[in-house]
Amino acid sequence: MRILILPIALLLVWPLCAQRHKVNINTETPEGQLLQMIGQEAEGERKMAMMEAFIEKHPKDPSAPWVLQQMQTIFLKNNNFDKAIDAGSRILAVDEMDVETAQGNLKAAEGKKDIALILKWSNMTSAIARKVGASPKPKEEEELEEWKRLVEYSKQVDVYTEYSLYAAGLGNADPKVRVELFGALEQRSPNSQYLKETRPIEFVALQQLGDRPRALAKAEQIAATDPSNDDALLFAASSYFEGMKNKPNAAAYAQKLVEAISAKPKPANVADADWQKNVAFKSGLGNWMLGLIAATDKKWPEADKYLRLALPNVQTNQEMKAETLFFLGLANFSMGDPKANRPQILEAYKFSQQCAAIAGKYQTQAKANVNVMKQKYKLP
Repeated sequence: MRILILPIALLLVWPLCAQRHKVNINTETPEGQLLQMIGQEAEGERKMAMMEAFIEKHPKDPSAPWVLQQMQTIFLKNNNFDKAIDAGSRILAVDEMDVETAQGNLKAAEGKKDIALILKWSNMTSAIARKVGASPKPKEEEELEEWKRLVEYSKQVDVYTEYSLYAAGLGNADPKVRVELFGALEQRSPNSQYLKETRPIEFVALQQLGDRPRALAKAEQIAATDPSNDDALLFAASSYFEGMKNKPNAAAYAQKLVEAISAKPKPANVADADWQKNVAFKSGLGNWMLGLIAATDKKWPEADKYLRLALPNVQTNQEMKAETLFFLGLANFSMGDPKANRPQILEAYKFSQQCAAIAGKYQTQAKANVNVMKQKYKLP
């Protein structure tokens, strides 16, 4: 009886499988003879037919994983992704720690552009890679180098599974898909190198889906790790400002927004005029929120300070302009009236007159305030 070990050069395999899956050939048996023919046959339809015949006739043979690995590699090379996944799944059924084969299935899922399969095989491959990476150090010296190599390789594979979710999300414009993929990535690998880029994209996707609670949570997460992200800061400030449901948080994010947008350099691909409009818009909103929060707390000097800063940048929105003018009038009157500070009263009078000229919910009260100041201080 002759036992042959086919040379590595004949093994058309995924990166490390030549060491993992061996083939022992007993040429005195029909299966051994078929294995020998497979090893000697050049790649092509005839070789594939032989391998498929072997798996059909001898599915439980010890050399079956070796044959299946050759099949998976060829299927991947020929973009026959469904068969590649089938071959890989058969190997994993008998060798659940085969990280290379799992990665082969992940690559097949990527080739199919099947989101569900990418998610499935990214998760499964990562789980296997982590098990391999956590495997105990062998006691035998001759096994140590191979163990080190496999552990290091498994770490690289695990990072690749993160990249797989990242790349699939970038390549798919569906916000639901992006939220699913990027959410899975963060849940599995909260320290992934790809999260800095995926979080802002997921944040936008959550807004597109109308999921404001999760969008707010994502905005706060982004703001905590990237305090220069003005979009996240604006969303967080606006969300807490709405209905004055959380004034301390709204004020904190609005202040950070004003500071961030003022210090942020203009991106190279944005025109100067467009960037100036962006800065004016966001700084205007930030100061406007800070001013109104201070006004509702009757912190009149702060309200006057921030609303004056906001006023030049809210001119195109009549409702915001009227509200800003109204509270500027109220702030200046509240500071000036007790002291009979005529210059400040004149400021209050001016702002109130401007507000009274704008149709809206503040017009009637602004007109009344103008009349009060006119009579009390004998203003024109």
